[in-house]
Amino acid sequence: MHQPYYRDMASGSSAQPWVRLHGIHSYYDMLKLYADAGSVCANINFVPSLLKQICEYVELGASDSFLDISRVDAKELTPAQKMFILKNFFMANPDKMIAPHPRYLKLFQHRGSNLNGIDIENTIRYFSWKDYLDIQVYYNLVWFGFKAREEFPEISRMLSIHSSGHLFTEEDKKAVLDIQSEVLKRLLSLIKNSPGNVELTTTPFFHAILPLLINTDTAKRCMPGALLPPKFSGPKHALFQLQHGLDFFEKTTGKKARGLWPAEGSVSPEIIPLLSESDVEWFATDEGILELSGVGGKKADYLYQPYIVEHEGKSAKAIFRDRELSDLISFSYAKMPADTAVKDLISRVENIAKQTSIKNPLITIILDGENPWESYEDNGRRFLTGLMEHLKKSGIRTSTISRYIAENPPTKKLNTMYSGSWINSNYAIWIGKPQKNKAWSYIKRTFDELGSKFSDIIDNKTRNEKELLALESFGAACGSDWFWWFDDDFESECKSDFDKIFRMHLKNAFALMGRDVPVFLFEPNFKYEEDVQQHNALLAPAAFINPNIDGINSSFFEWANSVKIDVGKGRGPMGQSHELIESIFFGFNPESFFLRFNPLSKNITFSLSEGEEIVIYLHDADKKYKLKLFFEHGRYQMQFVNSPEEGYHNGTHNIKWALRAVFEMGLNFADLGYKPGEEITVVITIVRHNLEVRHYSHLVFKIPDEKYEREMWSV
Repeated sequence: MHQPYYRDMASGSSAQPWVRLHGIHSYYDMLKLYADAGSVCANINFVPSLLKQICEYVELGASDSFLDISRVDAKELTPAQKMFILKNFFMANPDKMIAPHPRYLKLFQHRGSNLNGIDIENTIRYFSWKDYLDIQVYYNLVWFGFKAREEFPEISRMLSIHSSGHLFTEEDKKAVLDIQSEVLKRLLSLIKNSPGNVELTTTPFFHAILPLLINTDTAKRCMPGALLPPKFSGPKHALFQLQHGLDFFEKTTGKKARGLWPAEGSVSPEIIPLLSESDVEWFATDEGILELSGVGGKKADYLYQPYIVEHEGKSAKAIFRDRELSDLISFSYAKMPADTAVKDLISRVENIAKQTSIKNPLITIILDGENPWESYEDNGRRFLTGLMEHLKKSGIRTSTISRYIAENPPTKKLNTMYSGSWINSNYAIWIGKPQKNKAWSYIKRTFDELGSKFSDIIDNKTRNEKELLALESFGAACGSDWFWWFDDDFESECKSDFDKIFRMHLKNAFALMGRDVPVFLFEPNFKYEEDVQQHNALLAPAAFINPNIDGINSSFFEWANSVKIDVGKGRGPMGQSHELIESIFFGFNPESFFLRFNPLSKNITFSLSEGEEIVIYLHDADKKYKLKLFFEHGRYQMQFVNSPEEGYHNGTHNIKWALRAVFEMGLNFADLGYKPGEEITVVITIVRHNLEVRHYSHLVFKIPDEKYEREMWSV
């Protein structure tokens, strides 16, 4: 069971709902399933970054952007909130979670299944407030797993209504969200009081890939032809993620984890001393690692037993999963009748017992605890409960891994272990492609800047809260999930937000250490659909402008030839709670460039709240500047930030600016030392109480010369 850490450690906000939704779905189903099964044993692995977020929901009353918008009365929804709902509240398996409910399906079809072909801003007017209410309720309703539905009959009652008309009330919605809260409480209680037939295990804190944290060049062993990023090596941080995770797991569950599932089953010989130092008795990975570690013979005669793995005089016990059985459950059995699938699995296990020469063979099935069941009928209920019943009746004995090892101490040794993961026995999903390598370069550059301080924080057991949060923020960025989604291996409607969260964690590491956020962290890993005007393509205004910088939108023609970029409408969940600017206007002439910010509401004069700043970064290949607009001592001020240690210089640059109904500013190229033809990048952020809460994407342009307008006219 795992999720990356979505929550902003500086602000406490979360842009993604997946901990909450998977929590009421398969996390609760699986733990409750085994609690009710009694005699059937299992290992359930909870990653600390997931546990931490469950605790935040239950014990701290934390929320997320999706939950916040779910709570808004449908009659009070703003246009931006309606756009958010239409974009995000159908993110569920269409066949198994949407299609069975005619009303939800009709709303989905009304919106359209292909978001790329939909003008969301225009589409919102074709839905009534009752439609939005039904969408709010359905999205939160369909994510309940079968165990929650058994315990709360009102869920099944609401889902069983087959009507094409408007269904739900605000009271229904409140009831659904209240039940979600209760199921999460029961889930956490089960984790803290797990039944005796379940052994809980864990993973390094933020689901980081230990071999690559220790040394990214480890990938050369299993990917000799791959183009890798500059080497990053952080063995002390890898040990911190491991031990911090083990400590948090024990503090949360009241139990010491004897076993470990390394993130993505990723292993290398170098992790063995870390496991030994941390008192981890055993770990598990994929059968492909065992095969490539030099064992010989028939699979039935070498796979189904534990091994002792040694490296540099240290050792740990290793378990290797049966990939075929695991993948059948993950990918194939959902397409079969449940009874047929159960009988097939039981038959395969019995055949292995007949074929192997190993005494008391251990057949290990390991798979994601949440993802497969969305593809099964009724969230996998018939298959899983059928499997429990067949196991009770069969001659197959189930066991936890620690219990098995205690009864059958390993005698086989691996003097060397192959380096790789549970996917194709390599690390190709997480390193070796352009976006993945770029992300690793961000990790390395952050570590190069802050690593020595991180080392001091790790060594200093009396570290303060901000220092620990900075270290944890860096650790959260090292989680495997962000790298999973980079490049073209997998698709998700949330890819742009995942990239933003990855960079948010690195930005917070700097900010929490009292450092300016470096410019490179404003550069995304890929284009966002919502920001297509702003990324990588050069901005090219139609003609020169020379606006009167007075803070008043006095004439349409002042900015008529500028580029307008809408940033405050239809944003993803990362931007919902921190909007300030509705649109940005950019233009230039041969001497200067100009920016104008329109406030989010046309009826409100542009203003900043207490502790709020607009920070503008400006850089080319050689020079960089940082400007900030803020309110202090009863008046607005704008100035260059003089921070030589961060590469930002003050100088005597003249800023023309005004803030009234809108904000306008202009800067002279020559004052900044920029010349025609140079490529300039402008990054605009909102900072509250010294922490960045909103980032408006890059504006990239080339400084024009006198011929610019004639060339534009020739086009």
